[in-house]
Amino acid sequence: MQNGQLIRGEKSWFVKFYQDGKRTTRKLGTLEEYATDDDIAPVLQRFMADVNTDGGKKRFVPNSRVTLREFVTTKYFPDVVKELRGSTLRGYRAIWNNYIDGRLGKMRLSDIRTFELQEAMDDICGTTPLKKASLFRVRTFMSAVFSEAIRCGLRGRDNTNPVTEVKVRGRKNERKGETFAYSLEDIKTILGSLTESSKVLIAVAAYTGLRRGEIVGLKWEDYDGKVIWVRRNICFGEKGEMSVELPKTEASEAPVPVIAPLRKILDAWKAKATIIDDCWIFQAGFTRKEHPESLLDAAKLTPSSPQNVLRDVIAPALEKAGIEWHGFHAFRRGLATNLRTLGVDDLTIMEILRHGDISVTRASYIKRVDEKSVEAMDRLETELARKPKPVKSVRGVRGNQRQQVAVN
Repeated sequence: MQNGQLIRGEKSWFVKFYQDGKRTTRKLGTLEEYATDDDIAPVLQRFMADVNTDGGKKRFVPNSRVTLREFVTTKYFPDVVKELRGSTLRGYRAIWNNYIDGRLGKMRLSDIRTFELQEAMDDICGTTPLKKASLFRVRTFMSAVFSEAIRCGLRGRDNTNPVTEVKVRGRKNERKGETFAYSLEDIKTILGSLTESSKVLIAVAAYTGLRRGEIVGLKWEDYDGKVIWVRRNICFGEKGEMSVELPKTEASEAPVPVIAPLRKILDAWKAKATIIDDCWIFQAGFTRKEHPESLLDAAKLTPSSPQNVLRDVIAPALEKAGIEWHGFHAFRRGLATNLRTLGVDDLTIMEILRHGDISVTRASYIKRVDEKSVEAMDRLETELARKPKPVKSVRGVRGNQRQQVAVN
């Protein structure tokens, strides 16, 4: 049985112990929370009791004194790992670490009221550069945490979520940040600057509108020469680690038509592949460490990291060509915009992008000025360009009254 070695750091308390035969160090708390050895002693004892009973995996034990920090780190996050998409979990961890922990972490979970949550939200609104959409994600995360706390019986008899009445204030005049969509000319220029396999990857992005994770998650079995079937999504964790997930929504699983230029590029790339069955279309060149079986294809390779391809291949090529990079999603927006310019109706564009709601397609993906508005302004411009008609003065029928008559 281990007792653990307590270490007082500059700002925090740590404990050293053995886990699986290796010397390990864990943080117990901050000096602000536990000023003396006597204050931290109960925490150390509880932690080492867990080490001695389950090999060092910290367990959550519900009690009335549990802090928000202890609940989030030892109960909430370990549980939601199995439920949330990797990108959502990554965002929630960032929200907790950057905005919530320092403001509310050391408070008792059972004592936190709407008033304290509103104060924290107002402080985040007033002291951070977060946009309104990001602030609402902060609120959504807090609501999810307290919903789980209620399910665990840690809010006493009050089963009302205290985040319900919290408002996001102070962003009334904020304008939505403008997004970018690549034009057909942009796409031609970009593809002309690249070589395989980055050219193939960008062609799929530009001509199908697939999301980044969907592109690198493609296998050859998903392409039949006519359509691409979206069957999986590659998610990237906090440290860039990859995992395989289902597509974002049920609508996302719809097939996407493959046009002739893309078919030509894909078929040429496929002809160079040594193994096709159950292999990623965009394979990593090699695998450095062990990965889950779900990430390894028949060649025992993982999908390529789009971030690495961007850094090592795409960005240098575009910089040399004098082209600005606006992200993978600019191709998805570009496809919507280019189709609309060619006269394709919004409903069809929604189906190609695999959105569940046409309002999303119209509001966030189609970059255009309404054709009627353009036509109206063109007519105004034409009218303003005309020369004014000459006029002459004539004597009226009553006395010296004059009339201005336009000459036809």
